[in-house]
Amino acid sequence: MKIAQLLILPLLMAACSSVVFIESTNQNSRVDYVVIHATSENFAESVRLLTTRTENPVSSHYLIPAENDPTYRRGRLRLHQFVDEQQRAWHAGRSYWAGETALNDHSIGIEIVNEFDCVTAPDATSDSGLEALTCEFLPFSEAQIEMTIELLKGIQQRYPGIDPLDFVAHSDIAIMRRSDPGPLFPWQRLYEEGIGAWYDEETRSRYQSQFEIGPPTVERLQSALLRLGYQVEPTGEMDNQTRFAVRAMQLRFRPADYSGEPDVETMAILWSLLEKYRRGDPP
Repeated sequence: MKIAQLLILPLLMAACSSVVFIESTNQNSRVDYVVIHATSENFAESVRLLTTRTENPVSSHYLIPAENDPTYRRGRLRLHQFVDEQQRAWHAGRSYWAGETALNDHSIGIEIVNEFDCVTAPDATSDSGLEALTCEFLPFSEAQIEMTIELLKGIQQRYPGIDPLDFVAHSDIAIMRRSDPGPLFPWQRLYEEGIGAWYDEETRSRYQSQFEIGPPTVERLQSALLRLGYQVEPTGEMDNQTRFAVRAMQLRFRPADYSGEPDVETMAILWSLLEKYRRGDPP
């Protein structure tokens, strides 16, 4: 090959490898949901499970430690990140919310160190109901909540298209399997900080007065839960899936009582949320 050809070849290769970027309007963010978890493990074990290959590999985008955890050896809390927000973390598992499945593909997962415990009775079967599940929930510290709020506000700025109802609990998207972050996580406080969803008290009171006269049927309740986002098949019967869905909704929006019983207050809150966030005629 001649010297002139050797000199020209790199220039041609450079020209061929350059990229012309014309941004298309036909696109949207990968991130449509934020899922809040609690680890049920201490900090060290949480890091191990979320960053190393195990029998059931899991990961999350972020981990928020607990300051009184003896396995956390730093003087102050520091946010830990394990997966880039544009990458897919393995935190949601089998999941469903508002018609969307496999939420790992479209979500950011946030784990908060909290050693809550849920135990299923040893004689439980696949048909066992809420009676077979016992949970002990622990509070989150003020520092953890402040760090969570700061993180969520940053995520909102980066992904302003996330719907308020799509800041969800792990228990919202896996109603039969998960209970975290539990009733002590302050969803109402997040709402007051401009994050996520909450109902209006005046609307709740109006629906509660209406339902005290004549509560919705089970089929209407199931349709309402499904419309809000929960994975419920309308059967017309107060079955296990419906009780677990009611419990998940209560854990998030009526944490004072999460028995899974669809009392009048619970249904009033549910209808209030539908009126505020899911436009259209009520079920």
